[in-house]
Amino acid sequence: FAHRAGTFESMLRFTIAPLLPPLLLLPASAALAELGLVAHRPDASAWKRTQCGGPSGDAEIPTKWAAEVSATTQPLPAYPRPQMVRGSIATQSEAKMRDVGDPATWANLNGLWEWEEATSSEPRFGQALKAAILVPFPVESCLSGQAPNSSKDIVKAMWYRLTFDLSPNLGRTLLHFGAVDWQTTAYLNGQQLGSNHTGGFDGFSFDISEALQASGNELLLYVYDPSDSGVQPNGKQRISAIDHPGGDTYTPNSGIWQTVWLESVPETYIRELKINQASNAAVSVSVLVAGSAHQAGTVPVHISVADSQGMDIAHADGLAGEGAVVTVEVPSPKLWSPESPTLYNLRVSTPDDSVLAYFGLRTFVLGKAAGNVHPLLNGEYTFLAGFLDQSWWPDGQYTAPTDEALEYDLKATKMFGLNMIRLHQKVNPERWYYFADLHGLAILQDMPQKYGGATPELVPYFVEDMTRMIEGRGNHPCIVQWETFNEEDCWRVFSKPPYDVKGITDLAKKLDPTRLVDTNSGGKANDLHVADVNDIHSYPDPKDVNASQTQYAMVGEFGGIGAFIEGKEWVPGKCHTYLKASSAADEADKYIKMAKTLESRVDHVSASVYTQTTDVELECDGFLNYDRSNKFTDEQTQAIREANQALIKASQQLTSPKHDQDDVLTNVLI
Repeated sequence: FAHRAGTFESMLRFTIAPLLPPLLLLPASAALAELGLVAHRPDASAWKRTQCGGPSGDAEIPTKWAAEVSATTQPLPAYPRPQMVRGSIATQSEAKMRDVGDPATWANLNGLWEWEEATSSEPRFGQALKAAILVPFPVESCLSGQAPNSSKDIVKAMWYRLTFDLSPNLGRTLLHFGAVDWQTTAYLNGQQLGSNHTGGFDGFSFDISEALQASGNELLLYVYDPSDSGVQPNGKQRISAIDHPGGDTYTPNSGIWQTVWLESVPETYIRELKINQASNAAVSVSVLVAGSAHQAGTVPVHISVADSQGMDIAHADGLAGEGAVVTVEVPSPKLWSPESPTLYNLRVSTPDDSVLAYFGLRTFVLGKAAGNVHPLLNGEYTFLAGFLDQSWWPDGQYTAPTDEALEYDLKATKMFGLNMIRLHQKVNPERWYYFADLHGLAILQDMPQKYGGATPELVPYFVEDMTRMIEGRGNHPCIVQWETFNEEDCWRVFSKPPYDVKGITDLAKKLDPTRLVDTNSGGKANDLHVADVNDIHSYPDPKDVNASQTQYAMVGEFGGIGAFIEGKEWVPGKCHTYLKASSAADEADKYIKMAKTLESRVDHVSASVYTQTTDVELECDGFLNYDRSNKFTDEQTQAIREANQALIKASQQLTSPKHDQDDVLTNVLI
């Protein structure tokens, strides 16, 4: 299992299992020409990047990758679903396949589209729109070309339009959206595709085969996004932040913000994989098939696993269908961990279709170590030291400007000696989790909240979004824990069963019994002591917190130390933070003292989350500036890294090499 190499920092090291030999997912006779897509786009002159800085000031702070974005090159061309790749790889490696896909089975629709503010939700077919937007950058980002200059100019309802020709290779054609914020109605050639999709963080798809033409296809999208003025989960978005940035909420993100793509599939195709890798010996896979003329439970499935030496080492046969599971025992398994993120290739075939997936064997359960309850990764207690990562960008907002940029934050986390990220109030594109799988970072995944102003109307939207999040990202071994609520954001409106606070944690456990659940990171609902974590927030210094017989102890947020770097501020002179540092050196010194405090508590505290990876708008407490440049010198970076590594190693030195099975607690809903 390999990934493209690249230099980052001399101290950055990560484990990659060796490359597997080429395999052919489709029979040799099925080798196909490239999918024949011709997109008819607005002229490149219709797009111009706007200010990458707060409109209330004169800052211009794009990342270095923004220079690679233009209307004449396709944005984010990488294959968007690396966990399930369809096509032939007789001439390229699996790693390359996950980066570029098979051009015979997919085509990327990112690029310049027609766009305009909507005056009506009724479609006007056959009419060009007034402006252009660079997809998949959200409207409010400087890379979209349509960012509003003030809050009053926010666009809540909009139309997108793209015309194209397509010559599909296989039986059916699917249209995929990585994410659109918030409510989407799609039309192709005058026909509405399915029903409205509601939700700003999950992917959705349509089978467009019946509506598709060989040429002159017209794709229309109506998108409505009320942002924080609506009732739905919206994370940290705030419309008024355009005029009045500050606090811990930021510029909103409306419309398309992840890759849009077409896929050519057989008449009977593998629609979804559910991969259970919470084991130290076997992987279990459920295969869901669509378009089948067979009765449910009658489609045969063959699954094979290849080891790090490039050999098929195990296989099993079974049936596709909801509830059907095929388990493959892995001989002499190597487990996935931050220190050794070993991944195996997984090849899944039916009589009509084949896909390439991957997995990493690992367990993450509550257990006893050093006399206290801790989370045990692969049976061992290892302190999880990580960043609070909001994954916001000065140029793309929710959307990283390039694939390299998306990967960079994860590399930087490893560079600073950390082994975990708490992804805060956002669900990222699948490629982000792919990079976390590759580089070895444990992910604590937040459910995006309704950040203030929550009402009971939120509840059904929250439940639906959380369900899609868990089901949509659950195949990634890096995710070890779900965070259902944050602080006092919205949990109090969850007061009636079955969706009271306990009911939400029960639902998370039901949807995914293989991971731990944190009920409420840093809020009063934490005092209910349900689910698996006793989680406090403490600024700036990390306060002490204790484990119980049923929960491990975690400092879910602390720090917020900020050195304000001239020329790197969203609005010059307006930065704020929890604890101001006089310089980057002072920030490093203050952090190292906090890390040493945590090191003295690893016998009973199991995890800590430092705020934060990067500055975000005026919240200037990142280790990286908002434009992703490092605040620290190489020597300061190394000192921080050593402090974090000492914190992690202190926990490992507390425990014996192996724990008895009796040390592992049965996860019981309380």
